[in-house]
Amino acid sequence: MSSPAGAPREVSGALVAPPPQASGRLWVLYGRLLGPLLAGYLLLDRAFAYLHLPGSPLFVGEMVLGVGAAAAIVSTHYLKVPIRDESILTLLVAFAAWGLIRTVPGVATYHLDAVRDAALWFYCLFAFFVIAALARSPELLDRWINGLSRLAPWLLLWLPFAVVLYPLGDNAPTVPFTTVSVLSHKAGSSAIAALLVLGCMWLLPGTRSARSRTGWSLMALVVVALAATQNRGGLLGVMAGGAVGLAFLRNRAGLAARVVLVMAVGLGLASLLSLKVPLGGLQGREFSATQLISNVASLSGKETPGNLGGTVEGREQLWSRILAKQVADGHLIDGSGFGQNLASEVGILDAGKDSLRSPHNSHLHIMARMGVVGISWWIALWVGWFWRMIGGCRRLAREGLHTRRQVGVLSLMVTTAVLVSCFFDPQLEGPQVAALLWTAFGIGVAVTTVRPWFRGGMGP
Repeated sequence: MSSPAGAPREVSGALVAPPPQASGRLWVLYGRLLGPLLAGYLLLDRAFAYLHLPGSPLFVGEMVLGVGAAAAIVSTHYLKVPIRDESILTLLVAFAAWGLIRTVPGVATYHLDAVRDAALWFYCLFAFFVIAALARSPELLDRWINGLSRLAPWLLLWLPFAVVLYPLGDNAPTVPFTTVSVLSHKAGSSAIAALLVLGCMWLLPGTRSARSRTGWSLMALVVVALAATQNRGGLLGVMAGGAVGLAFLRNRAGLAARVVLVMAVGLGLASLLSLKVPLGGLQGREFSATQLISNVASLSGKETPGNLGGTVEGREQLWSRILAKQVADGHLIDGSGFGQNLASEVGILDAGKDSLRSPHNSHLHIMARMGVVGISWWIALWVGWFWRMIGGCRRLAREGLHTRRQVGVLSLMVTTAVLVSCFFDPQLEGPQVAALLWTAFGIGVAVTTVRPWFRGGMGP
């Protein structure tokens, strides 16, 4: 039975009062746009990042951020109160402020290149704006959960094809008026998307039966396995994120044992039958059980024959050269700033369509661009966030706020997976993964807060 008008109601496990209707409508619009934006990134990755008119590139993520920026100007209160009440947001403000300080000098010299490189920090606006949107309308959280639940089957049906067809991207059609292939779903991003669906299936099952969840979970594991043949960063990210999720489940030992058993039996049968997809992968890697086993074995740190060892060696050389130049230039503390091509400056040139501009590691990229100051804020931010989330999820369990607690655990899983994967790929520099990371950050802050702003107690 619906609640009388003006009465408090339960939204995602929390008792909230109805939000004022006279202000903050742009925040509601932002929240409603955010769901389709993330769905597009999960389904199509980079191919969804652009909407182009002839001669006029339109970046979808930046357009949605523009709505959030307009909302922040018109209805500042919904953003100001959470920042005032949540100490973790003070750390995020400090990180973003330092990024802005280091970006401004480069704009005069490098122009749009400096702004493009600054995506490394300014995509954290997704976190601020999702928090403000939830402060205005807590029921948006239920909308996003229901949307993810409906999207999950379609995502799992498409992702295996997205992973396998990605190496054919150079010969595939492009997004109109761009050079971006319609087949541009990177393996690491696919693995993280599969983990998100796995977490949703088991943490927020809704009306799905155990049999249905098991079937879709097997499909998700297939996606992870296919992605892992091409990208070890995604594999490590999924393993780390999955371990975090299991730590919060009561039957974690049994569930972990079943996952390991299914993977072992599947790999064993695939190896015995010499199963492989009859398409070549990236850098000569096959979509096969043998390639997956080789990738897993390479995680031990031992020398690996073929392109796996060469990839690691090349990245280590790139990282060390960029950091050595940073020290030599006297920018270890404040960073090299934004705009210059860090890879070409150390003699590693890449003239391809996806020109390499960074250390190929988002964490080291922050160190290179923003120095010791920036990486210190970065580490403090995530240590504080994880500390808050772990304590907050335990408290929510004690208080019986089951849905909020499960959403918090899912945020922990996704964030862990992305941060681990970013050691191997520059994922935070693009909105396809950065939007998901910072949205998970913001949702995690909202569901674990003890302040009234997420329960509708802010006033107009």
